Amino acid sequence: MNTGQSMLAICAMILLSTLTLRVNNNLLTTDEVMNESKFGVLATSLATSIIEEASKLAFDEVTIGNPVIDSSFFTSPDSLTYEDEDYTDFDDFDDFNNYTRNVTNLPSAIFDISCRAHYVRPPNIESVSLTQSWHKKITVTVTSPSSRDTLRLSSIFSYWFF
Repeated sequence: MNTGQSMLAICAMILLSTLTLRVNNNLLTTDEVMNESKFGVLATSLATSIIEEASKLAFDEVTIGNPVIDSSFFTSPDSLTYEDEDYTDFDDFDDFNNYTRNVTNLPSAIFDISCRAHYVRPPNIESVSLTQSWHKKITVTVTSPSSRDTLRLSSIFSYWFF
């Protein structure tokens, strides 16, 4: 084997090594993107489930079976939380305030869920109202040690009676 053939063999080995590294890098990047997508879908499902559960409940403790015509009768903003209840016993929307859950039964990742519920007033529904109003907002935050992203979903629940 002469020098020219040796140089071609070395170049071929370098080209093959570079190609192998690129393919491995692409595979790892694809796996990472796939996992992040899967964690995002799971986190969205968990947050949506919490919001749907909260929306099925009464607007406030005082509205269970009773119509309310003045928003000042609602629970005061500093008392919005569950009343020593188990999660399965939540009966009104604001029971989800300060609620946390650690989901460990999924095969792919562990998720930490935290909720905040508070009164809001239109047109500025992004800020917390310090007084009772006809509208409550729930914000569900889902994080996971397996994911770089934090998911935050919000929903407004308004009181109406007819």
